[in-house]
Parts: sequence; C-alpha cells; structure tokens
Amino acid sequence: MPDKVTKRIYQLDLLRFIAALIVVLYHYFFRGFSADNLSDLNFNEISNYFKYGFLGVNIFFIISGFVISLSIKDRSIIKFIISRISRLYPMYWICVLLTFLVIVFFGAPRFTAELNQFFYNLTMFHNYIGVESIDGVYWTLFIEMKFYIFVIGSYLVLNKLKAIKLDYLIYTWLTLSVFYFFFNEYFIFKIAKSLFILDWSSYFIAGIIFYQIYKSKLNLKYTFLLLITILLSIQHTIIETAKKARHFNIEFSPFIACGIIVLFYVLILLVACHKLKYLNSSKFIKIGLLTYPLYLIHQKIGYIIFDNFGNDANKYVVVIATTFFMIFISFILSEFFEPKASHYLKSKLKQLSTKYITNSTH
Repeated sequence: MPDKVTKRIYQLDLLRFIAALIVVLYHYFFRGFSADNLSDLNFNEISNYFKYGFLGVNIFFIISGFVISLSIKDRSIIKFIISRISRLYPMYWICVLLTFLVIVFFGAPRFTAELNQFFYNLTMFHNYIGVESIDGVYWTLFIEMKFYIFVIGSYLVLNKLKAIKLDYLIYTWLTLSVFYFFFNEYFIFKIAKSLFILDWSSYFIAGIIFYQIYKSKLNLKYTFLLLITILLSIQHTIIETAKKARHFNIEFSPFIACGIIVLFYVLILLVACHKLKYLNSSKFIKIGLLTYPLYLIHQKIGYIIFDNFGNDANKYVVVIATTFFMIFISFILSEFFEPKASHYLKSKLKQLSTKYITNSTH
C-alpha cells in the first residue's frame, strides 16, 4: 500500500539538501571567479565539473510544487498563508540580518549594503520596487512568492466558490505554459509570464503532477502531462544554458544540462512512485531543514570569507572549510532558532486570524 500522503516524505529532504549543496559548490568553484568580480579564488582546473550547478535551483522548484500541493490539501487560505509566512519569514529575516552585518563589517570594498536596502529586503518583495537583493540568491524567493500568490492563491480562492480538483490547476497552468512557448512575443503573454511565472512554470507543474502520482498512481494521463512538462523544461534549460554561456563567455553543453534536468525528473518520479522507500528515513529531516538557511547565507558570506582568508591559505582548504562552516551555521539556525521563531510567529498569526474571523462575524 502507498504511504499516507500526510506522512513526511524524507527523500525530498535529501534531494533538497543535495540540490542546495550543488548550488553552493557551483557558486564557490565556478560562479565567484568566472564573472562579476565576486571572488578572486580561481578554480579553472576543476570549474567545468561545477558549472552546471545552477540547475540545482530547478529541482528546488519541482520539490516546491510537490510539497505545496501537500500543504493545500485542506484548501484553507488562512492556514496556507499562516504556514507559508511562519515557515519562510523567520529564517529569511535572520539570514538577511546575518548577511547584511557581514557585508557591512567585512565586505568592503567588494561588497556593500545600505540600511534602507536591508529593510526593503526584509519584505521579500523588494524586487517589485526595484531594490537590489542583499544577496543574489534571493531571486528564487521572488519566484516562489509568485507561485504562492498568483497560482496557489487563485486556486484556493476559486475553491471557496466551487470545489476544484488539483488536476484542473495543472491543465490550466500547463496550457498557458504551452501557449507561452509558441506565442511569447505577444504582449498578453508577456503579462501572463509575469503573473504566472510561465518561464519557470513547468518545474512547479511537474511537482504538482508528482504529488498527484504519489497520492494515487502513475497512469497514462499523468505520463502524458509529465512529458509535456519535461519538453517545456528542456526548452527552458536550453535557453538558460545559452544565457549562461554568453554571461560567462565559456561553452556550456545543452545536452549535459538537459540530461541533468531529465535525471532530476527521474529521481522525483521514483519518489512519487514509491520506488525509493529505502531512502525514506527520518534521519534526513535534519539536513532537509538546514537546506533553507544554507541556501540563503552561503553565497556572499562565503565570498567575503574567501576575500579575507583566500590569500593566506590553500584555496581548497578555504572552500571546504567554508562549506562545512556554512552547513554548521545552518544547522544551528535550523535546530535552535527556526522552530521557536516559527512556532511563535504561527501562534501570533493564528490569534490574529481568529480575532479577525470573530470580529467579522459580529
């Protein structure tokens, strides 16, 4: 019998951590030196092995689609908003603060940050008003928030009017994504792209489909839908890989990049089909929880560590030590800060929502 869909899927914790580590190593061994003057540590002798690490973000989005589908099963708007705010913001706030302080005290002359920039960043919506992120990795949170607000938000609102199956969200969003592929030059689809993140949508949709497969089974319908999302993801990957080649002025193989994407799909399909049960260990929950802070703090703080110690020690020792240090700090934050902060914020938000509902009914 399949696992109950309410049970935590620990394989996703493992895959999420692996994806985060891929991104970390991409930034440290390739991204920093290759463009934009982020680091002086040059790893040209091995950087080709890590240059495709930017694709780790794609697996984040697939897993996000899977996990969010699980969290909206009761179709409650209030519960969803409270769960997302209490899950995302406390850790984000402390990581923004840590990054800001490190930049202010140790980042000059390469990295700088302003106080008003810091406060705008705390909202997680600073991109809407053109304020630069304290750390470049925050761009993915902007995509995630769009996913929550415009896609899941509209689905939950519509469910208040009439019960709608999750499959209909898949059909609608996937249809929009396919039309965008063919007609992306039209103004209406440029607007739709902004609202419904149609350039990244295939990954979120795939995650939702994987969730549907997980709670039921793989059938012809979901196989067909997955094939469409894979084709859209491959097309997106080819475009993104070409952008990377231009930005870094080096060759990227679209075949390797697309192969990595297909591998991601296969791995999560195996999870959805209950084929990786031997990996479903509660031991992975700890590394799953430290993934979020690791992703948020590793880049600029890591580069600043390189600036201060990279010339005085073996560069490989510096990078390996920095990686373990970031994992350690992330563990401390996820183990001792996040549970208390999230619980406190969630309880306060529940009190506010209860008070609002009570007042609105009188």
